[in-house]
Amino acid sequence: MIRLPVLLLPLALTACAAAPIEQPVVGRCDVTIKFGSYGMGIDQDVSTRVTAAVKTDRDVAGSESKPWGKEGEYDLCLATKPGRAAAVYERYRAMLPPRGLKAPTSIEGPDGMRFESIAPM
Repeated sequence: MIRLPVLLLPLALTACAAAPIEQPVVGRCDVTIKFGSYGMGIDQDVSTRVTAAVKTDRDVAGSESKPWGKEGEYDLCLATKPGRAAAVYERYRAMLPPRGLKAPTSIEGPDGMRFESIAPM
């Protein structure tokens, strides 16, 4: 056990309190991108582009992939930095195709923002 002189104790406690504490982002989805399937797997091209962009996006504080299907379907949960959720939503919404020719893909953001690639007709 380390014993500090009584005069140094407040200084030591202040130094510990000033250290940033990393907050987990698991469970917090400011923006959710859903990769679905028509029965032949997800749209791998879109998934690859989106996940590559997330890795370098400075507005994304953290991300988590939540698999839910048997053909690679998953939800990509994005926790954003404060005040950046709408910008992140718009950025990734622009990456989704208007028609889901390979597989359905959708995105949900703040304040009920939602977009879904329409199925081929």
